[in-house]
Amino acid sequence: MVRALSVLDRVRQQESGLRITESDVSAALCWAPTTAQQRLSDAGALTRLFPETVDLLDEGAVSWEQARAVAQLTAGLEDETAREAQARVLPRIAGQTVALTRKALRRAIDKADPDAAAKRYSHERARRRLELRPENDGMATLSLYTPAQTADAMMATITRLAKRRATGDTRTLDQRRADIFAGLVLSAAGVRFNRTQDPAIPALVKVVVNIETLLGLGSEPGELEGHGPICAEQARRIAHAQGSKWRFLLTASDGTLADASERTYTPRAATRRAVQLKFRTCTFPSCAMPAERCDLDHGVAFHKGGLTSTQNLAPLCRTHHNQKSQGAWRLDRVGDTILWTSTGTGHTYATGPTRYPVAA
Repeated sequence: MVRALSVLDRVRQQESGLRITESDVSAALCWAPTTAQQRLSDAGALTRLFPETVDLLDEGAVSWEQARAVAQLTAGLEDETAREAQARVLPRIAGQTVALTRKALRRAIDKADPDAAAKRYSHERARRRLELRPENDGMATLSLYTPAQTADAMMATITRLAKRRATGDTRTLDQRRADIFAGLVLSAAGVRFNRTQDPAIPALVKVVVNIETLLGLGSEPGELEGHGPICAEQARRIAHAQGSKWRFLLTASDGTLADASERTYTPRAATRRAVQLKFRTCTFPSCAMPAERCDLDHGVAFHKGGLTSTQNLAPLCRTHHNQKSQGAWRLDRVGDTILWTSTGTGHTYATGPTRYPVAA
C-alpha cells in the first residue's frame, strides 16, 4: 500500500491546486479527504527518504504505526537530518512498541540536530487544532492539540474549579472537570451553565427524531448530525433543553425528505434549507463537509433548463465543486442518486440523500 500510494503521491506533487489525485484515492478507498492527504504524504516521505523502514514494514518487522511515526516526527526536517534520525533508531525498532519508537525518534532527532526541537515545535504549533471524534453509546471525544504550556494551564484551571464540590454533588472529579469545561465553552454561546450539573444543550446541534420518540410514545433512536445514532432518551434530553427550537420535516416512507421546488436561479431560503436537509454533507464520496458550508450545484445547468429544486440541486464543497467544473469529475443524477465519475480513472461512485429515522 505504501509503495502504491507513493507513486500516486508523486503524481499529486505535479498537479495544480485541484487536488484531483487525493479525491480519486478518497473515493476509491472510502477515506475522508484529510485521511487520503495524510496517507499520501506519509507514503511519499517513507518511500523517498526511508526505504529501509519500508523494507522492514514489508517483512512485518515493524508496524504501520511505527512507520508513520518515522515519517511524521521527521516532517519539516532537512532530508539528511531525517535520515540520520532513522539510522539511529533502525537497529532497535523491530519489536518495539509505538510509544518506544516515538520516544527513540524524538531523542534521535535532538542528537542529529540540536536545533531540531525548535523546528519541530514551530512546525507542530502551526498544526494546532481542535478535533471531534464520535464514540459509541451517544458519546464523543473532543481533543485539543495545542502547545503543552497552554494545555497544562487549562487543565490546572479546570481542576481547581472542579475541586469546589457543592453540597449534594455526587459527581466524580473527572465528571466535574468534563462538565465545567463544556460549560465554560458553551456559556460563550449563551448556554445556561450551572457548576453543579452538566450543561443543558439547546439547538447548537442538529438532532432528527420522530414525533413518537419526541413525545415519549416510542423509543426509536434519533440522529445527531456529525455523529450518528443516539438513543431516544438522549434525543429527548436535547430536544427539550431550554432554548431549543424545533423544525418539522415531512419525509417519505423510506426516510427521504419531501421535495420543495423553485425555478429561480438563486435558491430561495426554503429551497436552500430543503436541499441542505436532504443532503446534509457534500455529495462527493466520503466527504463530510456540512451542507451549510457547501455550494448548491445544479445537476442540469440552469441555462439548459435545469430547475432550481431539490430534485436538481445538491451541495458540493468548494474543492469538489472546482474539480467538477474543471472536468476532473463528471456528475450525473438519476433521481436522488448522485453518480460521480472520475475522468482520469473512469471509476464511478454513487451517493444518495440522507436517510432520516423512520418509525419501525
